[in-house]
Formats: sequence, structure tokens, C-alpha cells
Amino acid sequence: MSVVVVGGGLGGLAVAHRLLRDDPSRDVTLLEASDRLGGLVTTECTGGFVIERGPESMITTKPAGLALANELGLGPRLLRTRSGASGAYVVTRGRLERIPDGFSILAPTDFAALLRSPILSPAGKLRALADRVIPAHVREDDSLASFVRRRYGAEVLERLAQPLAAGIYGADPEVLSLRATMPRFLDAEQPGGVTRTLAQAAQASGEVSSGARYGLFVSLPRGMQELTDTLAAQVAPRVRLGARVTSLVPDAGGYAVTWEQDGRTESTRAAHVVLALPSPQVARLVSPFAPALATELGALALGSAAAVTMAFRQSDLPRPLDAYGFVVPAVERRSVMACTYSSAKWDGRAPDDAALLRVFFGGNSQPTIHLESDDRLLAFARAALRELVGIHASPGLVRVDRYVNAMPRYHVGHLQRVTRIEGHVAAQPGLSLVGGAYRGVGMPDVVASAEAAVRLALGHIGTPD
Repeated sequence: MSVVVVGGGLGGLAVAHRLLRDDPSRDVTLLEASDRLGGLVTTECTGGFVIERGPESMITTKPAGLALANELGLGPRLLRTRSGASGAYVVTRGRLERIPDGFSILAPTDFAALLRSPILSPAGKLRALADRVIPAHVREDDSLASFVRRRYGAEVLERLAQPLAAGIYGADPEVLSLRATMPRFLDAEQPGGVTRTLAQAAQASGEVSSGARYGLFVSLPRGMQELTDTLAAQVAPRVRLGARVTSLVPDAGGYAVTWEQDGRTESTRAAHVVLALPSPQVARLVSPFAPALATELGALALGSAAAVTMAFRQSDLPRPLDAYGFVVPAVERRSVMACTYSSAKWDGRAPDDAALLRVFFGGNSQPTIHLESDDRLLAFARAALRELVGIHASPGLVRVDRYVNAMPRYHVGHLQRVTRIEGHVAAQPGLSLVGGAYRGVGMPDVVASAEAAVRLALGHIGTPD
């Protein structure tokens, strides 16, 4: 029985790999509309630089990504963040200030460090301390803004939580779902305060957080495309590049899949179809036979972003890069959202005499900035580095990337919507959905969704004796 996988990004590649791993003779076809595999996962290696044009790492606390890397023989190659730098900065009234030790995205685990920090005003620090006495409220879901404002006050939200979360999710904090993104904070709302609960958990695990828990992330020496390239090599004989699926029609015992390739129209029948595509494309394909599913998919929020990567001589830097980057609160009213010091964060990203930096744009406060020209984005990026880091030199290398409607935004109630989506999918035998739009935006989440799709497909088509 045949399986057709539509979409050759990380999710589609992981599905095809899993299906063929246990039974290489299984009838699996992967259709990818573009001329390359890997989707958003793209790395450029040139002149001694390793330039991530998509995601730069994956978190290790979610096991699916690590398990896949180990299975592919990449485990020994995994890199952890460099020890020479640490933590990150946040822009505070036009200056870079260290994010306090123990501040974990939304909340402090070390009040003493927060009180020493110049980021908050005296009134803001006193309000943050109120977390100790504010009663706990068990909530199924809450927005990031509502949670942080309730527990720590508006200043912690504006100066720390919003920019740190925006660097990961980019969504409006007033509607970003904690249950769908960072449920550990909701679960930490216990008597005695969130900070107390988080500090106890950190002490038990030996983890000291600062900002985005940088020590929990891993990458690869030649970038994250090593992972997708390795997957692509495993499934290459089953791939059709330049194959844009135009229709999906249920029929007896499966689906008729039609696509266009090289000016021709082709079709096949599949017992099971895995749609590893962005949610709007999935909605378009399923709308003729599953309109309720298409409606729910169409309601999933998406955002856009852009990035400018630049290389400088080390001699152009006013001082060594001693952190992994900085984030910019929306209240600072700047065009940039964040900056990663790539060469300080990871070994081997630049020659010894060079530095590689990646400036990000987008988020809720700048939803259309990706529409600016390359020259304008470069000018914004250079101005930020000049004003905040003191880099006045012209970059020797520049890359501009845009991610248009490619960033899932998990609003409050997202998981309930996903449950409804999964119910509609269950009513369509032989259909699976894969991707970051549903139950996690990170690479390990996408791999986990692929594994769930494979289990469903094997249960539908049967497994070999």
C-alpha cells in the first residue's frame, strides 16, 4: 500500500525516513514543489563562514530531535553553545544591559539578581516581589501578557518577558497562549509564588537559566542543514522535486493525488497521504472535501519576519562579543527585534579574525517590516549595531532573508483549535498533518509530529509481518 508525503521540509523528510527505515521496500513517494529539500532549514557555507538562513539550533529538552540526530549518526557532531560567551543583553533606555542571572524568559528564579539589575525601576522591582504573596489561580490557559502582568507587573512584561518571548515566538503577548507555548509557567503558579516554584525546579535539575536557556540548545558544525541533508540522502530515490500538488481527492480506499511537474500533469493513488505543508496550503487542498477542517486551518495565525546576517573583521569590533546576543523590547521603539552573535554563540561559524552577527526583524510591533527593501533592512541593522554595539565599519558579507507567513503564532485557545483540527482529520481516513503549526514550532516538535503521522499511517496501511 502506497504513502504519498507532500512537502519536503524537515517534517516531510522525517516521515519518509521513518517509513522507509523499517521497510525499505515500502511504496513511499515524497512530492516537493521547490527545487530543493529542507524547507526553512537552510545553511550556507562560504569562505569559512557557516551562515544559517533558517533555524540555527534545536532544544534538547524535547527528545525527538536528539533521537533523530542520533539515529542518523549525527549525535557525536552535535555542538553546544560556546563557553567563552554567556547569556544575553536587553536594550534598556538605549543601552545594552545584561539580562539578570536566573531570568527564564518570563520570570525570575533569582530575585536577588533581579533587584541588582538596572533594567527595572525601584517601583518595578517592588512590584515583581509581589509574586511571593499574590494568590495562585489555576488556569487552563492564559496569555503571556496577562500572566506576567498579574504575577510581576507591567515593567517586567515590557522590559524582559516581551522581548525574550518575541525572540522565540514573535507573537503579540496579549494573545500568545502560554498553555500552547510555555506551559511550565502556568503550572508553576503555586502558593508561595511562581519564582519559588521555578527556583526549586531549577535547583533540582541543576539548571541555571538566563534569558532563553541557551545551554539547552544544540547545532551542527555545518549548520542545521546537516540534519535535513542527511535525511534527504536517505530518501532521495523516492523524491520528486518541482512537483506541486494541485488536488487531493478522496476515493475508495485512499486518495487521488494530482501534481504538476515540468509542465506536465501527473497523478497517483495513495492509501495514505501526509500533508507536511504550511497550514494555508493544507487548507487549500482539503477544502473541497473537508470544509470544516479547512476553516479551522485557515484560522491558525501566521506571522512574517526577516533577518540580516553580516560579517565584520574582529578588529572592527569595539570590544569582544561576550554574550550570545541581545533582544529589543517593543517599548524601545526600534526597528530591530533581536540580534544573535552567531560566531560567539557557536564554534566554527566564522574565521578566527571575523565575527558573524544576525539581526532579526518582525514580531507583533513590526508586522510588515519584512516588506522593506534589502537596502533598507541592511540600513536598519547597521544602525542598530552602530548605536548599541559600537560597530561603525561596513560589513564584508551580507545576507538578507525573509520568512513570509512562515511563523506560526499560537494564540490563546490554540490547543483547543488543534484538538478540533485533529478531530476533523480523524474523520478523513488515510490523512495526516505534519508541521510546526499545531503542537510546537521548534525542530524537535516538527519531528515529533512526523513520528505521530507515521504511527497513524502504519496503523492505516498495516505493517509488514
